[in-house]
Amino acid sequence: MSSNQKLYYPIDSVKNTFSKVSMTSFYKVAFPISGGLTDWLKNTGFYNTQNSDGLDPIESIELLCSAAILPGTNLKMTEVMGNRQGILEKYPIFKQYPELSLTFYVDSNHQVIKFFEEWTNYITPLYSTKGGEVPVTNKGLLASEAKNENDYFRMRYPNKYTQTIYITKFERDLNTVKPTGTKNNAYKLQNSSTLTYEFVKAYPSNIVASAVAYEGTSVLSYTVTFVYSRYFVNTSQPEFGTTITLPDLKTFNFSLPNLGETTSSKTPPLNIGGVDQVIGNTAGFDANIA
Repeated sequence: MSSNQKLYYPIDSVKNTFSKVSMTSFYKVAFPISGGLTDWLKNTGFYNTQNSDGLDPIESIELLCSAAILPGTNLKMTEVMGNRQGILEKYPIFKQYPELSLTFYVDSNHQVIKFFEEWTNYITPLYSTKGGEVPVTNKGLLASEAKNENDYFRMRYPNKYTQTIYITKFERDLNTVKPTGTKNNAYKLQNSSTLTYEFVKAYPSNIVASAVAYEGTSVLSYTVTFVYSRYFVNTSQPEFGTTITLPDLKTFNFSLPNLGETTSSKTPPLNIGGVDQVIGNTAGFDANIA
């Protein structure tokens, strides 16, 4: 039997390959909310930073995303019979996208629950028999009008409530330094390679019921399912910044490879190439070193 498949590798030649596998816990979700949904959330009092410990409320929710499922792709097939005798052939006719599922830890101010409940309320506003939408306040729908048994719901047009969602997958070596191998203890700042999934025209279609109970207290989780039109994957390769020497590292907060120590003073903002808008950085490493 002849084969070109290589069956033997020395351990040293593959050690780095197996030591650089992707880890599931390094990711970032982003909701760059815009349009009428922003105004709706403002009217409900959602943007009160006191409820998010001084952070931007949207950023706080992004950080509380405890689990995300990176989507797959399914090609819808059609069968063709008879083109070749005795052979059944299948060909794709369109591309199907699975739903996006995100799970969040619920904060003590319940901002996570409020955000997604108000997003769905914005999709399906309540109308009163007097005409017009039932107005919202920072305490929710006005009780006197919302409880009218003749009120009804109307759906907004999709271009009003759909948003773009980003999930960025990065690795442990984000914002690390690597030795250059020279004699003057020079290092380079390095970014890890990234994958950014961009979900177009996304909105929540289902909020999974969350159970609460006296027995077995645990962190309350909140799972939301989104539908979207399509997604794109943007990639970036590892990027290297300016070469710096060991004394210069005292102004940064990085773990130094092979030195077993960490210097700390300040941390430069993140920069991962083409997905700066997801992580929230507009400056590169070079600008932070200068």
